[in-house]
Amino acid sequence: MTKKRGLIFLILIFGFILSLFLSLFYGLDNFSDILKGFLDGSIKNSNTEIILSLIRIPSVIKAIVAGSCLALSGMFLQTVSKNPLADPYLTGLSSGAGLGIVISILLFNSINYSLFGFLGALVSAALVISLSGFSKFSVTKLILIGLSLNLFTSSIISFLILLNPDKAYSMTLILTGGFSSADISNRMLFLIFCILLLSCAFFIPKLNIMRLDNRLIFKNEKAANKYSIIFIILSALLTSLSVYSAGILGFAGIICPLLVRLLFGGDARILFFGNILTGSTLLLFSNFLANNLIYPMQIPLGIVVAITGAPFFVFFLLKKGGALLK
Repeated sequence: MTKKRGLIFLILIFGFILSLFLSLFYGLDNFSDILKGFLDGSIKNSNTEIILSLIRIPSVIKAIVAGSCLALSGMFLQTVSKNPLADPYLTGLSSGAGLGIVISILLFNSINYSLFGFLGALVSAALVISLSGFSKFSVTKLILIGLSLNLFTSSIISFLILLNPDKAYSMTLILTGGFSSADISNRMLFLIFCILLLSCAFFIPKLNIMRLDNRLIFKNEKAANKYSIIFIILSALLTSLSVYSAGILGFAGIICPLLVRLLFGGDARILFFGNILTGSTLLLFSNFLANNLIYPMQIPLGIVVAITGAPFFVFFLLKKGGALLK
């Protein structure tokens, strides 16, 4: 890694730490008092400890999980499809998750809507991948089937919202993204996330190879399709876990991989860590803005993610957009 890239990595780490600090401690007591309270045990059962343990720490964990998962999922799909505009919800996950969330609101009064969104995303991904075929698999077929499922399921969601105007606001608000109450413990969520990261890291060397023309690398089309399917399944699992953590936040999965690639080039080993940092930072900072920009009101997280990320993306695209064509 060159000195310039090393400096950029340090800036990303600093941005992550700053966003983490703001998300945890902004608006609370003086940080030195909080630290002292942790050391001498006086913070226990205080308002500060309740806010940190019940609200802020769970939100921070979910932001890191959702941001990292979306960024990595976008990187996998953009590399496999050789399309810089590929989206983590390419396989119909967004509409499947949305339909699961809407069903939860209508039938179960929003109870465990994040779990229903997670299951809806998984079912959609499984359906699209299976319809794409394993023996005669192609990314083009996957994209077309995923797009068709998205359009079909989105129309059902719109129809259900129109039929239930009394719940239209709550459905629309939840569908824009946000951190839900956990259906499993945050420790379990983070453990699943770490297992997924380790699984992804194992295949990263193959992702570097797949940047090239598959016909020049693999002995036959079946061997190339095997790794394409593996990365698409990993992407589906990552995106589903992101839906569970923070709802539907599509924009982050496009912008983060593109920005990291513009900054660091095409080496997947570097992009892997860069996307984890960038995705986590974007979600942490967006969550901080959503909670504090017009306090005490809270802006939907998905809107803030788009508003926060778009200017940076346009700036880098205008400055270094030609790098995407390399």
